[in-house]
Amino acid sequence: KNKSKVEIDPVTKFDILIEKKIRSFIKKNFSNHSIVGEEFKNYKNNSLFKWYIDPIDGTRSFVAGKNDFGTLIALVKNEEIIGGVIDCPALKERWISFEKNITLVNGNIVRCRKIDKLENSVMATTSSHQFGMKKWRAYQSLEESVKVTTTGSDCYNYGLLASGYVDIVAEKLTAPHDYLPLIKIVEGAGGVITDWDGNELSLEEKDVYVLASASKDLHELALKKLKNN
Repeated sequence: KNKSKVEIDPVTKFDILIEKKIRSFIKKNFSNHSIVGEEFKNYKNNSLFKWYIDPIDGTRSFVAGKNDFGTLIALVKNEEIIGGVIDCPALKERWISFEKNITLVNGNIVRCRKIDKLENSVMATTSSHQFGMKKWRAYQSLEESVKVTTTGSDCYNYGLLASGYVDIVAEKLTAPHDYLPLIKIVEGAGGVITDWDGNELSLEEKDVYVLASASKDLHELALKKLKNN
């Protein structure tokens, strides 16, 4: 007997419908662009442009009736990320970054909060249960160093970081469509985002441990905590 999809990796009909709609819009307006999405096979074309789509980031939250799920979209040109979107429709908040050093939420410029000490920072993670033991110990070291931590919220955490409410996000993300849209949003607001070793996030990694911080100094302190365990 097969386990239900909800038990393993919840996908609703809305994941499929949303991605179909976004793909249809892209194909209609940018017919030669390539598309990478969560629910369907990659659509390869001859353009330098490639779109990455996560129709519902936080499907478990969506299934549970929570409002902090979102749609993620990234646009890449010739291996460079040039655009990112975090859209949280139930909360009526949309972060967009298609210009250098600018992130907007509902049309207003936002900036990360300038925190330079771990003990003054707010940290978020969707769930620490996804970490292996070694990574969990590293995360615990960082968690014990910050002022307060919060769990849940998926992509919404990165919007909150860009808007100055959260200072650090540390978690594991599974595929490029999960993390590429976040890069522009975080960096456009003045933040820093890498893996837990301080490396830039590539375009094609799987199961990436992501660290996002409100400032370079705070990021270095967080990396040090993660690396020392």
